[in-house]
Amino acid sequence: MKPVVSSPVVSLVVLAVAFLGGMASAIADDRTQKYRSGGCEVERKYGSDKYESKVECKPGRGAARFSSGEGKEEFKRNGCEVKREWKQNGEYKEEVKCD
Repeated sequence: MKPVVSSPVVSLVVLAVAFLGGMASAIADDRTQKYRSGGCEVERKYGSDKYESKVECKPGRGAARFSSGEGKEEFKRNGCEVKREWKQNGEYKEEVKCD
């Protein structure tokens, strides 16, 4: 049997496909962000004419200003719809949607 020798062209094609595949996922990541801030999970989605944000805090983490009771509020800010909900145990949720 003869050993198979990889040509430089095949190596370059494989490298280019891997690079472009990584670039495509990076572009997709630019439109959606997920991270933690102050013990809360934050997810933000960006589109050409849309924006969405979700914040969820577990009891005992973040959003301390709302921990003195339970409540809900809904309002509009700068053309965006904002919904907030908090519980006495410290759980907090916020959703922002802009069209």
